[in-house]
Amino acid sequence: MAAIELLVGIDIGTTRTKATVVGADGHELCWGQAPTPWRTVASGAETDAAAILASVLAAVDIALRAAPPGEVLGVGVTSMAETLVLLDGAGRPLAPCIAWYDSRGEDELADLDRVFGQGPFSARTGLAEPAISSLVKLAWHARHNAVPVRRAFSMADWVVHILGGEPSSEASLASRTGALSLVGRQWWADGLGWAGAPADVFPPVAQAGELVGKVMTDALGRAAEAARCDQGALPRLIGAAVTSAGHDHLSACVGAGAAGSGQVLDSCGTAEGFVRTVAPLDGRSLSRAVSVGLSAGWHTVPGKYALMGGQSLGLVLDPVLSLLGVRGPEALGALDDAAGGVGPGSLHLAQSGSYGTVSILDLGERSSPEALWSAALDYVAQGASRVLDAMGAIAGPAHELVLSGGWARCTGLRVRRRQLVPRVRWPAVVEAGARGAALFGGCAAGLFSGPADFPLIADQLLGLPPVSRAGDGRPERPGGQMRG
Repeated sequence: MAAIELLVGIDIGTTRTKATVVGADGHELCWGQAPTPWRTVASGAETDAAAILASVLAAVDIALRAAPPGEVLGVGVTSMAETLVLLDGAGRPLAPCIAWYDSRGEDELADLDRVFGQGPFSARTGLAEPAISSLVKLAWHARHNAVPVRRAFSMADWVVHILGGEPSSEASLASRTGALSLVGRQWWADGLGWAGAPADVFPPVAQAGELVGKVMTDALGRAAEAARCDQGALPRLIGAAVTSAGHDHLSACVGAGAAGSGQVLDSCGTAEGFVRTVAPLDGRSLSRAVSVGLSAGWHTVPGKYALMGGQSLGLVLDPVLSLLGVRGPEALGALDDAAGGVGPGSLHLAQSGSYGTVSILDLGERSSPEALWSAALDYVAQGASRVLDAMGAIAGPAHELVLSGGWARCTGLRVRRRQLVPRVRWPAVVEAGARGAALFGGCAAGLFSGPADFPLIADQLLGLPPVSRAGDGRPERPGGQMRG
């Protein structure tokens, strides 16, 4: 087999860490994955930086072992937002990495609102949910740990640095910290001071795809040593350009080809993220977006903002499947088929907060596993509808919804998404976030000038019936009986 040019994309997600090897033509060639390790604690979850690094290297090693002959030209890394790696003055991790959904910081959140006010905070940062912002977690750390933080990285930025990149904060991840003033892309000194962190705790802001270094032999060796793992096929990365590909939902937006006008990415993961690419918003528009439950920040696409909304998709559906004893794709497919013609009846779901526990209400004599699954899918479909309506109020109606992520494989979910917008597309991409990261690695290597140059990809067949329409010509909203 002739040697070809290769790119590697890494996606550190909440549930899994994925790696994808992509050809210069944009096609995914092989994949690797490892569980993203967490320890459950009373407030949520936490992990260690070394454990995250071990998961990253394991996933990359698996992918590279299956890769065809060729030179790896670029490496891009994307990750979940809000979860930080905190370092001491010697550059060593000094505390556990707190999960983005962990509830630590409730007192600090109240103090943030008292000092700055949520309205001014949101107008400055574009964040609708300051409770999960990194700034609140930084303040919690300052008030509960003796060792001060010298440097803080988002996960993708830290892995890039470990592999040999200069310290940097990719703009879309920086936008999720609650410590960035969006206008001017400057770190918010007063906010960081309130949090007990140095004004330069975060590295300088960079753009996704910007070359920040190359994978060096000694850096890779130190990374493998810190992760306590063998290098395996990892030396194939040596010499490759390395870059941060930013927030995982936004990398997936680019990886799935969903960054055009009027398109919305529906990243169907543990946390479902809806992303719409828009021109930068002024302070008034930011406040309006936040008032309807959205967040906004810098995109991985240069010069653009990402308008974002979300819900806890997997955090709702996974417990329901566990309750029903449904495990694995085949069992889920069978449940989907069985529930296709079954309505929820009186069953419905309720949730305590955006990422809280889920309750099942109004169980009746005729309730069944199929009815419960329909109720769960209806619940998350209604949440998706609210997000899309809110985005439409800011940026106008969307004409296309582009699906990605593991839950996009669920037929019942696709049926309901098909009723929300005129067109639903499901690109033939196995790992959209990792593919986007690999293509940004191609930017760092000089193969592409930016996302506008990224190769397109064909669609998968949705295998769904035509969209039924309401009497006024609009798609019917989810609710009641659904048929697959």
